[in-house]
Amino acid sequence: MISVNDQDMEWFESMTIADILARIKNTDHCAAVRLNNQLISSPDFDKTIVPDNAEIYLLPLIAGG
Repeated sequence: MISVNDQDMEWFESMTIADILARIKNTDHCAAVRLNNQLISSPDFDKTIVPDNAEIYLLPLIAGG
């Protein structure tokens, strides 16, 4: 089991950040992810393996000016 934005999600072997985002609606805004307090940027989503019991937070893209 993992936690995504404080919501429980089933975990499976070799799960990646991209797998998680594919299971969640409206994640197009997600530019980075915090995985156990480590920042992961979008180019690495498909190759970053998520360990069991991980805590994940989706970080939205924010524009300012």
